[in-house]
Amino acid sequence: MNKVRTHLIAMLDRLERVSDTFGGNTVALLTVSLLLAAAMLVVNDRFIVNTRQKTDVLTMLDQLLIETWKIQSNLAVAESSQRGYLLTRSDNYFEPYDEATGQISEQLQNINTLLNHTNLVKHAEIQNTMSELMGSIAKKSAEMSVTIDFAKKRQFDKALAVVRLDSGIKESRNIELLSRRFEQQVLNYRVELEDTRNTMRRMMRWFVMACPLIFVSLVVLVIRRLLRELAEKANLYVRLTDENAEYERNIQGLTTSLQRQALQAQTNIERERYQLSRELHDELGSLLTAIKMDISWAIKHLKDDMPQVTEKLKKTNQYLDRSINFKREIVQNLHPSMIKSFGLIASLQNLVDEAAARNHWQLDVIMPEREMLINETLSLIIYRLVQESLNNCSKYAKASQVTIHLIHDEQNIKLEIVDDGIGFELGNLTTSNTGISGMRNRVESIGGHYEVSSAPGEGTSTRVLLPFLKVDPA
Repeated sequence: MNKVRTHLIAMLDRLERVSDTFGGNTVALLTVSLLLAAAMLVVNDRFIVNTRQKTDVLTMLDQLLIETWKIQSNLAVAESSQRGYLLTRSDNYFEPYDEATGQISEQLQNINTLLNHTNLVKHAEIQNTMSELMGSIAKKSAEMSVTIDFAKKRQFDKALAVVRLDSGIKESRNIELLSRRFEQQVLNYRVELEDTRNTMRRMMRWFVMACPLIFVSLVVLVIRRLLRELAEKANLYVRLTDENAEYERNIQGLTTSLQRQALQAQTNIERERYQLSRELHDELGSLLTAIKMDISWAIKHLKDDMPQVTEKLKKTNQYLDRSINFKREIVQNLHPSMIKSFGLIASLQNLVDEAAARNHWQLDVIMPEREMLINETLSLIIYRLVQESLNNCSKYAKASQVTIHLIHDEQNIKLEIVDDGIGFELGNLTTSNTGISGMRNRVESIGGHYEVSSAPGEGTSTRVLLPFLKVDPA
């Protein structure tokens, strides 16, 4: 046993050196092992199939010999019944004669079936001998059938005349000779098949013994190589884990920095908007107010002397009122001053109430009872998200009911706006939909999540998840 183990280890070492020499790897060895296993199954299956085929042919040859012997026996019975009837003229011989001839016909059919098998069709010598034998049997059967027909008609002289022709005896001798020749040919073919089958069995035995040994050797070699590679990969995994942790820290730092920069960029934008709104409110508002006061003074002093001019000035005054209102809307859109004065929740409530009054909506509003202590820029982002969504509901949705839910915890702020309007196909959204694209960019730039779901006739749902960014420390 120790010798076998030593030889196996030496063989494995040689195989490993050969594998290293030709640049083999674990995958190649495993592939070879699997291919060898598949080849073993295929070759072994072919051995089994061929052996079974040879066994089936041997069984058919045995059946062929048995059927031939049965025919000879039934011919003897039929001939004995024929001659017994001619000698005794007793009807008792008809039954064994008919039974024997019927069995001969059945056995001839069985022989034809066996001879049509693929392996026997190729054997011309057996086919020719059997053809001659069946011809002689047919002649012998015809001779006996003629004599019996004459005898049944009570024409015994004619029946005996047919018997005296000796054609039946010649065919019987021919049948005997052909049967012996056929039997010898079948036996020779049988011996040949048995030798082939035994050779295949020996090959199959050696193959079954050799292939598992080679397969096991390759598997052991694969396992040894795998263990070595696993040890190397374990070390590599530790290094990769450390590097990955470092990369994660760097990515987290970069993400935080980018979000901070994005928030700062939006803060700067809002600061510029605030500055612009203050300038519009102070400078443009003052100019428009002064113009309105001057026009009012002119109307007061010209209404009696120049009524047509007065009418024009009144219209101009109306235009100024519209300009002042338009200026007020622009200032409010640039920077909603209510947020600084009254806080986000009150500003949102005022925005929602005004939109509902203009569009005759039924509202379902849920908001925090107390003001959220969050970053001013985040407050402006939430305000503009609600403002843009309500504008979309007003312009496009044709909604009658709008739901606005604003809730938060210590980590996140969730905003959900749902309407029962006409909806739209999400696949039709393009870059031209600047409102939705702008809201999405504004949310995602600070690490939030923006989602819109809609379908024709099913309304629109907007869900936003934002990080809870606390108010900047003073």
